[in-house]
Amino acid sequence: MKTHKNDVTKVEHATKLFKEIDETYKPDLDKIDEALVQKWWNEQRFFDTNMASIDRRAIRVIKPGILNHNEGPDFMHAEIEIDGKLHIGDVEIHVRSSEWYAHKHHLNSRYNRVIVHAVLFNDDFNLRTRLQNGKRVPTLELLKWVAVDTGDLYDDTNDPTTDGLCRVTGKQLNIETLKGVFESLGRERFLEKTESMRLLRTRLDFEQLLYEGIMEALGYERNSKALRELAQHVPFADLDQKSELEIQAMLFGVAGLLPSQREKPLSPEVTDNPSIVALEELWRASEYAELPLRMTAARWRFTGRPLNYPTRRIAAMSQLIHHCQGSLMMYFLPICEKAVTADTPKALRTIEKELRTLLMLEPTGYWETHSNFGTGGTQKAGLIGNARAVDIIINKILPIAYIWAVEAESQKLQEAILRLYSTGSKSTGNKIIRRVDEQIFNETQQMRDLKPTAKIEQGVIRLYKNYCADWLCDLCPILEHDAVLSEER
Repeated sequence: MKTHKNDVTKVEHATKLFKEIDETYKPDLDKIDEALVQKWWNEQRFFDTNMASIDRRAIRVIKPGILNHNEGPDFMHAEIEIDGKLHIGDVEIHVRSSEWYAHKHHLNSRYNRVIVHAVLFNDDFNLRTRLQNGKRVPTLELLKWVAVDTGDLYDDTNDPTTDGLCRVTGKQLNIETLKGVFESLGRERFLEKTESMRLLRTRLDFEQLLYEGIMEALGYERNSKALRELAQHVPFADLDQKSELEIQAMLFGVAGLLPSQREKPLSPEVTDNPSIVALEELWRASEYAELPLRMTAARWRFTGRPLNYPTRRIAAMSQLIHHCQGSLMMYFLPICEKAVTADTPKALRTIEKELRTLLMLEPTGYWETHSNFGTGGTQKAGLIGNARAVDIIINKILPIAYIWAVEAESQKLQEAILRLYSTGSKSTGNKIIRRVDEQIFNETQQMRDLKPTAKIEQGVIRLYKNYCADWLCDLCPILEHDAVLSEER
């Protein structure tokens, strides 16, 4: 066991060199089954429709095909362009590319209509997959193109409905035991989330991973996927050394949200505003302006509160990137490192407050008073509010900092980040937390009796997703740990 002083010294040294730490991460594929990869393919959960096979042939999926529940290839009647030529046929899905030969598909004529072998991870040396008839088809490694929500690679973000009576409903609870159950589940969810994020480390450096994660968190439910897609179209490295206005121009332009890109023109009173004129000029001077338009205004949702409009979120990210001076990781990581020597809950809460302060920057320029181009109503409100800052810290910054600690081989920093997570502020809630609240608590025993933290809330979410949603009542951790006092067993 390394001494505390040596560990801190190692972390400080690693921090200075962290951009050079770029090990190739080999994911634990035993935790992923083929059904999950089939789901990604069926839903086309990829950040670009223009992909490339491992032998560098252009792949464009027009139709993923129809899921086959019988013997044979996983998807039938797919339509895929390969090097610009349309192919119609089947698609076989595997977790590893080597499974094609391990399952002896190369000896089975049933697979001769396969046009693409789609795999999560390429662990083989064969650039093309051989069919029984001797033909070879491209192998597409999906991990390079995955655009699913970080932290939710293993579960669905939808909230499935459950009907019927929960065995805990109406029962007397042992609050202290129940608190321990939720804290344990919360730790499991955090570690599961970091493992899922590490899958993305096979193709992303830490800066891009954090950039995409924050963009996704800024989007709430309506615009999270669009903001992540925007971050993938405009990589973090392309925004380095740019002014805040230049960053805004590039992001708004690629997003298709500038006034000049609108189908319905805005009034001259709006477009003649000096800030908008400057943005338009910077966009026209950008290298991205010469590329085909990747996103349009139709991709975005402007419903709900004006403070949450995607235009304000893009402005927030632009401001954050400008303030971080070339490194988002070095903007947040040194604050996280303070937890190594923090030995009280109060000290840990102070660190979380510092992280929130880094996120909750005061709006400047046009976005002090606007929610969209030509639309006011913000009253100089912050571009990132307290609740959104807490969500970003718990779901993005701390998991990614933990991954950094793992790769820096600092056990002390890993433990410190878990302590930060354990004392993290609770959120404003969501539909899953409210559902569980209604399901197991009552007027005499309420969720607030647990003194909820972020960790407890994450445990509540894990309980619902991993047990309640699938009706695994016999495995319910609340019952297994005797947190119900009056339960007849």
